[in-house]
Amino acid sequence: MPLALNTYPHKEKGCFSFYSRPNCSMTPGDRKCVFGMIAASTLLIASAFGYLGYWLVLPFAGFEIGVLAWAFDSLGRRSGDYESVDICGDEIFVEHRQGEQLVRRSFNCHWVQLVRDGKKQGGRVGLALRSHGRETELGLFLTDEARLELAEELQAWLRSGQ
Repeated sequence: MPLALNTYPHKEKGCFSFYSRPNCSMTPGDRKCVFGMIAASTLLIASAFGYLGYWLVLPFAGFEIGVLAWAFDSLGRRSGDYESVDICGDEIFVEHRQGEQLVRRSFNCHWVQLVRDGKKQGGRVGLALRSHGRETELGLFLTDEARLELAEELQAWLRSGQ
């Protein structure tokens, strides 16, 4: 769960637009630099212990660096995730990107239902758009409070029928 979030709700020219994404505070260059510093210090300390005769430390240090490389790679692959909701006229456009998966859905404002679940599994408040048997979850990167605020704003926008 992200600690901070970039959200840009705005209304202009009769349209509603909402965009959110997790806060990725490290650029790819920063990630490489931090990984290099951690790996170098780990190898330096492990080499010192290996020199003193505690050679069994070296495989564990290598394993630690491998797991760290995997974690930083996973972070890098998720740095482009986002969610957007756009309402223009009678259409609602929802777009999610998580990793390599991109999902685009469109709904008709007259047929769509905004569904709020009190608490879902994991203690999160659920928010989704439902129409014709299809349901799309919203607020994937939001806290419960922000998700409820988005629900109120969407409900007001849908009620106004703009």
